[in-house]
Amino acid sequence: MNTTLTPADLDPRRQAMLLYFQGYRVARIAEMLGEKVATVHSWKKRDKWGDYGPLDQMQLTTAARYCQLIMKEHKEGKDFKEIDLLARQSERHARIGKFNNGGNEADLTPNVANRNKGPRRQPEKNVFTDEQIEKLEEIFHSSMFNYQRHWWEAGKTNRIRNLLKSRQIGATFYFAREALIDALLTGRNQIFLSASKAQAHVFKQYIIDFAKEVEVELKGDPMVLPNGATLYFLGTNARTAQSYHGNLYLDEYFWIPKFQELRKVASGMAIHKKWRQTYFSTPSSLTHSAYPFWSGALFNRGRNKADKVDIDLSQQSGSRPAVCRRAIRPDSHRGRCGARRL
Repeated sequence: MNTTLTPADLDPRRQAMLLYFQGYRVARIAEMLGEKVATVHSWKKRDKWGDYGPLDQMQLTTAARYCQLIMKEHKEGKDFKEIDLLARQSERHARIGKFNNGGNEADLTPNVANRNKGPRRQPEKNVFTDEQIEKLEEIFHSSMFNYQRHWWEAGKTNRIRNLLKSRQIGATFYFAREALIDALLTGRNQIFLSASKAQAHVFKQYIIDFAKEVEVELKGDPMVLPNGATLYFLGTNARTAQSYHGNLYLDEYFWIPKFQELRKVASGMAIHKKWRQTYFSTPSSLTHSAYPFWSGALFNRGRNKADKVDIDLSQQSGSRPAVCRRAIRPDSHRGRCGARRL
């Protein structure tokens, strides 16, 4: 029984080499083929059988068997299976050869090359866990001054807040934190308009610093949160500010030229009832275009006498909580602003 897989009608010299690759000794090969031992030794020397490495031997024997089956006129099912196996083995041999000649792991395992193909899912940015959001809320509420708590309560029930304040009382700091909390809890956009782009970025830095307190690094301008909320930081160019919508924070509005023009655009950003508008500023002059907005004159313009409002603008009234407005003066230490030296 022939178990050597060397066809009997194969060229004896080629057949002898394939038998040698199977591990047979020269004397046994000569006996099997009916050749002289000296002849087989001569073939071995001339054809340098000993110089063939394992991969070369596999490729030659596979190729010989493959060609034999391909040329078979009447193939059976087992022949097709073997042809497929031999073809796959030839591909594998080629990959091994490429790897041996300075290739990489992908030459041996095609899946290694394919695993990095196709669209890759980008890691989510600006992600907060529920625990981190709860921690931010705790920090936010525990760090409020009493007068800031009035702002917070007013924002829960009123769509428009209008604050006149003294300097360095933490208004920008507070509203930056309030806006981030609102964005995380409600998914509402937050828009920050300031007298300059640089001032708007003060909001941004406060928000970044707030997020770092729970080990989250916020990035982007605008900042986009996973829940869809977007935080915009804008200067006061009305033409570029009119395409956004969300909760509006307008900082230092008493120092913005052509305030009424900007306010028309800005209020349009938050015209929907779910958006909130917050205006706050240090005072400027009675002749500034923002003064009618603060005094109520703008509200009264064009209204019947019965519909007009009469607002007490004295200093004494401004420091008391009121639905219409609130003024924060240097005596804000009564509202627990202990960080200020007065």
